Amino acid sequence: MIEKPIRLASFALFWSRDRRNAFRSTALDLALKVKDSIAYTTCRALPKTNGHRTVERSTSILGCHLSRKRIERSKYRVALLVDEFFGGWNTQIGGYGAIARKYLCKYIPNDQIQMDVLLDSYGGRKVESEVVDKTAIYRLPHHRLDRQRWLDEQAYDLFLSIEMTEPSFKIIRDFRSSTPLLYWIQDPRDLKMYQPRAKSVNRLRDSDWAYIKDVSLWMQDMVRDNRVSFISQGESLTKIARDMYNFPDTVVVHDLPNPVEIDFDYKYNTPPKENKIIFLGRLEAQKRVWMVCEIAKLMPEFDFYILGATGKGRNEAGNARSLEEYRNPDGTSKIKNLHFTGHVDGEAKNNHIKTAKILLNTSIWEGIPVSWLEALSYGTVVVSSFERDDIVSRFGTFVGEVMGDGTDPESLQRFVKAISYWMTNDEKRNETAQKGIEFTRARHSVPAFIQNMRTAILKEIR
Repeated sequence: MIEKPIRLASFALFWSRDRRNAFRSTALDLALKVKDSIAYTTCRALPKTNGHRTVERSTSILGCHLSRKRIERSKYRVALLVDEFFGGWNTQIGGYGAIARKYLCKYIPNDQIQMDVLLDSYGGRKVESEVVDKTAIYRLPHHRLDRQRWLDEQAYDLFLSIEMTEPSFKIIRDFRSSTPLLYWIQDPRDLKMYQPRAKSVNRLRDSDWAYIKDVSLWMQDMVRDNRVSFISQGESLTKIARDMYNFPDTVVVHDLPNPVEIDFDYKYNTPPKENKIIFLGRLEAQKRVWMVCEIAKLMPEFDFYILGATGKGRNEAGNARSLEEYRNPDGTSKIKNLHFTGHVDGEAKNNHIKTAKILLNTSIWEGIPVSWLEALSYGTVVVSSFERDDIVSRFGTFVGEVMGDGTDPESLQRFVKAISYWMTNDEKRNETAQKGIEFTRARHSVPAFIQNMRTAILKEIR
């Protein structure tokens, strides 16, 4: 569509909306730079010694320092970069948000550490904020100089990133600062590995994560400048991250596994295990939930429960259509032994896990899913088409990677064979289940996570 011409010096200029917005952004950028060159106030956290938490506030006029003032703060301030908060402030429900809300922001703050959450740059001129579960959450201005000014005022001692989502990258990429970054490797998606797998799925596809190319280049600069430290929830993920970000073996990556709420009073087989297989996760393309439905049709002697819902803002219509042949409009199943529970949490979720014999994972790609760890903590073995750190092979069956939609007979039969084995071999399943319980209690307890994460944060700040 041709827009109405704008007359300037007797010439007709046809400006699209994008060009007009780009012009306004450039003009605003220039105006803010001029303003800041005249008068500007900034804060920065000073290097820490002997436990002091000091911020220096500087005011400049026409490029000349006018005043400096040092202020003692009661706590170190950590900015958590994550684009969701498990439903808090109408955010999406996902794994990163669960880690942020249920563990990091719940357990890590203490008399030394304050943690704020930076969600995204939402497009306005002002900072928006909300408090959820006693945690301050912020949406930052779209314009980078407005963000720079606000972040300067906060003088964070540390940025902590759960992997690097696109909204988080937009925040930190343009922030001019020497503030260090503690980068928690969760699910590094090397595009050479991820994209061929994702593109093999035809029924429904997620985004291709193309922005990771820019993250990789930026991260290499951060490594060279010695501004980033790494922690990782798994050795196999560390290897992928090393290749993605091209950092050498001399850069140490510290082991820091994900936490899960573990009931140390739980006794295996209490309540009794049932002839029940569960899927736990979002109903979206990456998870290929339709494979669970097809497997259920092939195994009518067992009950299959799908625990999860379509992720908010995650192609909800497309994800719903992908399950139409298995699910009625009211959410009930068209298959007798298949049950859709919707999103479950807390004791309802735990009860499903306790009474299930198998957790089924049909994803085309995974990090180390929290659902694996939650299942193992209650003696539920894992059958999966994806593997990390040999977890599935040790505590269940890795059926081998399955490309494409996964609904071909050969792929489905791999799952059927593994499920039949674990459902009929009680002695081996009980033995493996006990080992899974011991593994999660030793490696993934909340107290161990609190100690390790606080140590990593304070070490990076100091």
